Amino acid sequence: MRSTSLALLALVLAAPRLAHAAARCELTGSPALLGRIVGDDRLAGALDVRRGAAIEVHLVAPGRLDGKPVLFADTGAARHVSWSGSGCPKAQVRWRRVEPRMQHITTPAPNAAIAIYANAVVFGPTHGTWLGHDHLEYFETAQPAGDDLWTFTVRDARPSEPALADARLPEYRDLGTMRLAATITGPDARARATPDADDAPRGQIGDDVFRYSVRSGDGLFGWLTSYFNVPYVFGSAGVGARSQAERRVGVDCADLIVAGLRRAGRPDLAYSSVGGLVRSLERVTEPLEVHARGDALDPAIYAPRPGDILALDYVNSAALPRPWDHIVVLAVDRGPGGGPADGRLGPDDLVADIGDAQGLKFAPLGDQGDVRVLVLRARGVEG
Repeated sequence: MRSTSLALLALVLAAPRLAHAAARCELTGSPALLGRIVGDDRLAGALDVRRGAAIEVHLVAPGRLDGKPVLFADTGAARHVSWSGSGCPKAQVRWRRVEPRMQHITTPAPNAAIAIYANAVVFGPTHGTWLGHDHLEYFETAQPAGDDLWTFTVRDARPSEPALADARLPEYRDLGTMRLAATITGPDARARATPDADDAPRGQIGDDVFRYSVRSGDGLFGWLTSYFNVPYVFGSAGVGARSQAERRVGVDCADLIVAGLRRAGRPDLAYSSVGGLVRSLERVTEPLEVHARGDALDPAIYAPRPGDILALDYVNSAALPRPWDHIVVLAVDRGPGGGPADGRLGPDDLVADIGDAQGLKFAPLGDQGDVRVLVLRARGVEG
């Protein structure tokens, strides 16, 4: 009698475990990714963070648990159900980075013999004439996150191509914009992927591909650093939130600066051209001439201030017929040969510049050649 009672007791105690193990788990639809800053419960499909923040990226997959529709995810939110915590069999999850090629590699460029992305004609008498949105190229890189992790933690946006990171100053190598995708294979052996490199309508990465951007600070210069890994697209286009620059799809020199200013305190600024910025921002100086191999300017004329915006006109360049050809941001005041700051604007000063397949870079002003310089500032924005 006693042995029968013990057997019944053991059966009762085991019943919850048996029911748990017998859970029917199905994946039924397209998964997605949502992220949050560690310590913050808010989930989003895109995140802008300062350097040092850790980001949890969560796989969210629609499915059924014992026939009931649910959203599987390990966020801990009430609306989400843990796959492993529900006794479901192990699902295979593969994480991938999604990144742009920085210029045309396998697809034809719209401007012959110029591989950079462009929505408009580059050089010549029709320079700037609209051609239509260029098709950008993307690639994916597998991430060593484990085979069954529903949550992937990231802390940097260092590009997968070492040459891009190595070309930067060390303190900026982990900054910029990165996108992620994941593929989950459930009990039915069917692989389901979140939006990824193939989700690029009209040749531009889709907004539903999870994005995170890491920056150095909150002023203009800090926000500019979140544009590492974003390809240069001559004539980048779009209005307001639909701008290619706003969405970090691609950016030209003028839109890079507008994007930084909008985030640093001037959301009223519209995306524009170099000429539009010259007309809308405050002029600090009259045009100045800086020579690629010349002396720095007298500080009484202008003393360089990092964060100042420099509109450039290339001297004697007939291929660029506009009054102002390019625009950069002063990053570091340096003396001759890259020496200590000398309080003078000259060819050795570093500027934040975008205009080729390297994307955003810090380079000497003298690399621009002989230029006329107009110094601009935006009211209400720190450098």
